[in-house]
Amino acid sequence: MSARQTISVLVFFALLWIVDADAAIYKWKDENGKTHFTDDPTKVPEAFRKNPFVKGSTSRKETPKSKEKGGQGEGDETSEKKDPVENEAKEGEEEGLTEAQRSAVVAAINFLRADIPRYEKLYTYPPSRSKFRMIKQTMASATAEKQGLLGQVSQHDVPELKAIAGFLEPSIAADEKSQKVMPTTITSTRQTQTLISRLKGEAETEKLLLEKLTTALGTK
Repeated sequence: MSARQTISVLVFFALLWIVDADAAIYKWKDENGKTHFTDDPTKVPEAFRKNPFVKGSTSRKETPKSKEKGGQGEGDETSEKKDPVENEAKEGEEEGLTEAQRSAVVAAINFLRADIPRYEKLYTYPPSRSKFRMIKQTMASATAEKQGLLGQVSQHDVPELKAIAGFLEPSIAADEKSQKVMPTTITSTRQTQTLISRLKGEAETEKLLLEKLTTALGTK
């Protein structure tokens, strides 16, 4: 190759470097094997200028397709990978109660609807030992139902069901204690009134729990 041709080739590559100076990063290895980078083509040693290695580009012409389409780069791919996990959490929230949890809620609702008015007809009877015994007999079947329900709702970590369990445990204990009471003629009136007051108080609590359970069943 003549000197004139050599100069022309060098001028051609120099023009290419100038055009792409704001776009390309040049890489080369020196005689010691050390790698160098630069975005200034004039800093590339002459021995390596004939075939500089373009490492990457920041020009608009080489913008990744992902940025052109959705404005997302490599960093956004990580967030896209996390999206399925977030979606699963959202889907789990939307799904609400599992079949077993829903069954426990329904069981609790049915019990409360039956238990709230359970003793009302007995309240009109005058206080006496016979009235106390009738309440205890009615209470015995209710206590057995409470124990069965407690075993069912205690298996689930649902706020409404935990509230039911928190109500049932002391109620069962109070029922069992009342079963051991043997009223006398003198104390029957006071003991009967005390028992009725507790049952009425529990009925008010049950109404609130029933409302929460009904709401949970409809929204979850």
